[in-house]
Amino acid sequence: MTRSRKRAISETENNNNASMADSGAGGPARKTARADTAAAAGASSSGADSAAVDKVRLHFNSTPGQVLTLGEGDTGQLGLGDEVLGRKRPAKVDRLSNVVQAVAGGMHTVCLTADGVVYTFGCNDEQALGRSTSEDGSEYLPGQVGEGLPDPAEDPVVHISAGDSHTAAVTRTGRLYLWGTFRDSNGIIGLTRAKEVSARPIQLEFPESGVRVAKTASGACHVVCLTRDGRVFTLGCGEQGQLGRVNERLAGAHGGRNGMQLFLGPREVRIRGSPYFTDVWAGAYVSFAKSAKKGAIYAWGLNNYYQLGTGDLENKFFPALATEFSGKQWREVSTGQHHTVALDEAGQVYSIGRGEYGRLGRGPDRQESSGRLEPIGGVLASLACRQVSCATACSFCVAETDGSAYAWGMGSNKQLGHGDEDEDAFLPGRIEGKQLEGVRVL
Repeated sequence: MTRSRKRAISETENNNNASMADSGAGGPARKTARADTAAAAGASSSGADSAAVDKVRLHFNSTPGQVLTLGEGDTGQLGLGDEVLGRKRPAKVDRLSNVVQAVAGGMHTVCLTADGVVYTFGCNDEQALGRSTSEDGSEYLPGQVGEGLPDPAEDPVVHISAGDSHTAAVTRTGRLYLWGTFRDSNGIIGLTRAKEVSARPIQLEFPESGVRVAKTASGACHVVCLTRDGRVFTLGCGEQGQLGRVNERLAGAHGGRNGMQLFLGPREVRIRGSPYFTDVWAGAYVSFAKSAKKGAIYAWGLNNYYQLGTGDLENKFFPALATEFSGKQWREVSTGQHHTVALDEAGQVYSIGRGEYGRLGRGPDRQESSGRLEPIGGVLASLACRQVSCATACSFCVAETDGSAYAWGMGSNKQLGHGDEDEDAFLPGRIEGKQLEGVRVL
């Protein structure tokens, strides 16, 4: 398949494969680990003991499980071999075990094991897999990302994220590695330098020494970095304002005299009052950050369907208070192409933004776009959830009680895992399949 055809798939229906890990029948209860806790002395790149200044305490899943995939797999993003190009129900990915995180990029999938090893599969046209796929069919099966990353025994990867053509990995000591490239409306813009496409992981250099990363969030073509001292840095495409630090004029002029390095060099996002942040999330063309001050949510980027929750339809090139999120404490925010789904601390799921194809989960009679963040009803009204996630035009969540998974929205690529093939779902439905019997989705 040509790259032009593959890009068309990505840009019209990004993330049409779903990836998940399950704990197995009778598996252990869900556990979490502080990914920002160094295992040994000398974790800080500056060599100083900086534990006292760490403000961010994030908890990532540490319960190992199996990886299940479903949806469209014509570029290998299901990891099921070159003879399986689509699945309407979750299928087990062989050659993978002990996995604690699985993320779906535009046309590739990335998995992280409990011992800090990264595996990838899917489209590698722009090197998003971070490994060689010269062997025929190797992109259709999981392969380890080794060269370029630290030895897992010394500095294991603890968190991963993926976009259309890039992958990011954070290590235990707070180092950030990237591979692949970023794109804008004109094509490849580079990764850390103009026109750069990196086939192997490279360590990101920050404008000051001693920066330690706690977490990354990937949009389609940008990355948001949360540091352990609560600061936010961004890099990548900034055309829609998703970097939160480049004004509209410079974004349209490719950085002006600064050139592409204005976008590809990580720089800090600042807001008035300089509060520190405790979490970050990213969608296709948007970014969100949670402030330590009363848990306020700030948003920036594309806002053509109210998806930022700022109460208007103006793109935000700098952080704006997302007023629709006021009054509650939020656990997680996820954004697709034009809609946002959020999870509060009580386990209630909310949605806002574009409503076509049922992506807001409000029923067949409520498909209009909405500027109000409202709770999703149906089966979720009586469930407490612990995680939410969005693809381009569909949404997912995981229930706290039994680990069941639910999906709603566009189903044209078999990605929902319930109902008839290629049928949209206007209310959440439970993802079904033999591989999910007796297990908890992590």
